[in-house]
Amino acid sequence: MAMLSPPLPLALALAPFTAVAASLLIPAGVLAFQNAARRSLATQPIRSAALSSPSSFGRAASTPTSRDMSATSGEGGADVKRIGIIGGGAAGLATARAFLRSNRSDRDVRFEVTVLESRDCVGGIWKYDDDEESKRTRPMYRNLRTNLPKELMAYREFPWGGDGAEASYVTHKQVQKYLEDYAREFDLLEHVRFGCRVDHLKVLEDDVRGEEDSGCGSWPRISLDWTDKKSNQHHEQTFDSVCVCNGHYALPSSPHIHGISKFSGKIIHAIEYDDPKVFEGQTVLCVGARASGADIAREIGSVANRVYLSDSTCDTMQEFGNMVLMPRTQSIDNNGEVCFSASDGKDWKANGVDVIIFCSGYDYSFPFINDESNLDLVFSPGERRVQPLYEQLWHARYPSLSFIGLPHSVLPFPLFEMQSSAVISQLLNQAGSIPLPSLSERLESAKSDAESGGPDYPGRVQDTHFLGPHQWDYCRKISKIAGTYDTSMKNYIATNEAIYNKSGQEKKAMTRGEDLYRETRFRRKDKKQTYEILHSELESTETAVGR
Repeated sequence: MAMLSPPLPLALALAPFTAVAASLLIPAGVLAFQNAARRSLATQPIRSAALSSPSSFGRAASTPTSRDMSATSGEGGADVKRIGIIGGGAAGLATARAFLRSNRSDRDVRFEVTVLESRDCVGGIWKYDDDEESKRTRPMYRNLRTNLPKELMAYREFPWGGDGAEASYVTHKQVQKYLEDYAREFDLLEHVRFGCRVDHLKVLEDDVRGEEDSGCGSWPRISLDWTDKKSNQHHEQTFDSVCVCNGHYALPSSPHIHGISKFSGKIIHAIEYDDPKVFEGQTVLCVGARASGADIAREIGSVANRVYLSDSTCDTMQEFGNMVLMPRTQSIDNNGEVCFSASDGKDWKANGVDVIIFCSGYDYSFPFINDESNLDLVFSPGERRVQPLYEQLWHARYPSLSFIGLPHSVLPFPLFEMQSSAVISQLLNQAGSIPLPSLSERLESAKSDAESGGPDYPGRVQDTHFLGPHQWDYCRKISKIAGTYDTSMKNYIATNEAIYNKSGQEKKAMTRGEDLYRETRFRRKDKKQTYEILHSELESTETAVGR
């Protein structure tokens, strides 16, 4: 067994060990932005029960009953469908915009949109707060820059970047401003109820028709119970469709490491990380080498004595200055030393580790879906799997309930737009869209997906919602369901893929700690399904065009 020598103060020379498939850095931050004219209006598996007698919940006296809240006729005799959106972050904003954009005078359906946001601003986890409580419980950290260029992060109908004047890789403050501008541009804030905590979600039993399923007209309505946190007033509201857009960066997940109780140093999760200065002169182990793990290790390496970055896909020890890439963290021995093991059985030990940071991701969390809900929805901590879902989007049995943004290792903002368009296409019976299959087919597909272990064979449960290089086929499929897959969309997806691959190649090829790939500036060339590099520290811009 190889014993690693004591840590030595060396100049940082960190390679970004993120895989090409790694998606956007763990997000969080949009400046506190509140609509001045807004309306006043765990560790056990979590499984909601099958349909049974509904529980009773308190209502505000002024709140209409469920039947009062059913669809009504709007202007010109249009059928009004009430849409509930849980979460006012990037996914919720994109979904709200998609529904409101669909309100056209030539259609006989009109959507009335309500976004329930727990905080007092839009942007969700992108909002960075400097108070101690926020820094411990939200995944944004002060120095974060995205590991995807803004030419990929932008919503399709709200372009961002490409002029070469500013960096393509942006800070959380720039992302927050972009989301604020988006919300203002499309008048979304008037549809948001801030400071609302959704307490409970349930299907209306009277709407359930057994095994009968003849399209969206037979799908049950959804009831939401929510609390105004300022007034502590409780409300119940019924919607024709509900889109869950609460993200998946709230419940930290940490791997089981044998003997961890024998470690005498400090143990934290990446959600608690904020400032590298607190690790000055220490020896730190970061467990997990995807986007956040590699970036946190790089930051800490600028002040720490030594940083170990443990990557489960790595098969040997590699040193880069005071940064050491290690295989999987296997255990802590009786002496408190950290043991690493490669797939070929070779192992190493490291002593003198002061801090372990778990950069190991998050579990899906829906606190408003619980044992009293009647959805038969399963999301077990540690599995990172939600079931039963059709196409990772619709509840397979009750498609009036959808989950926007569950897939990971993707281009998130564009995906939110495509998924929300697909949801809307089914509610409108939109021309050119592909209707969802029968109930039995949806359930069978959902079962197969949940048992597949993701798109890569042999796969594992934790990768059920992983897409990475498979996201392009998924985007094409979802767009075809929505009826929006035309030449323009084809070019858009292909250009996304080209820039994504180029960005990933630059990250993977980095062998020094300057993080130079983030200095590359892109311009989209959608009609040619490619890009132009306007500035690069890694290659000549004269030859940096195309894939």
